[in-house]
Amino acid sequence: MDYSNIITPKRLTNMQELEVYVNGPDGANRLFILSGMAEVELCGGLPHPRWSLEIVCFDIGRKYDCENGENVVKIVATAALAGGRTDGVASFAGWQIFGAAGELDQSDCRVRMNIAAGARDTQAFLEQICFHVNVLAKVNE
Repeated sequence: MDYSNIITPKRLTNMQELEVYVNGPDGANRLFILSGMAEVELCGGLPHPRWSLEIVCFDIGRKYDCENGENVVKIVATAALAGGRTDGVASFAGWQIFGAAGELDQSDCRVRMNIAAGARDTQAFLEQICFHVNVLAKVNE
């Protein structure tokens, strides 16, 4: 697999988290609602105009105690454009979120956010992506 288009954000900002006690399926007893913004710098590709495709990956939220029975039941994730810019003359400028998904990273028992994003035109830059993640989990009391 080619990992050359996987990047991490420069930083995460405006992070917010809400923990809700629930009585859900498969023993789920918490709903974690997380949101924030990822600062990135993506630009279009060559030959001009070509869409770039980058996968923005980062861990979010708490670390689950997977060894002692904590687990994630379901993750719902979304992402949207939050900020972009053009430098010079950008004739075919465009920005797009191609998709977003969350998954439990088994190696460190944290939720990994994956956002497929891109820009079109070498003078078009995507700078900020906002995201929202709902994590239904079973945690120890």
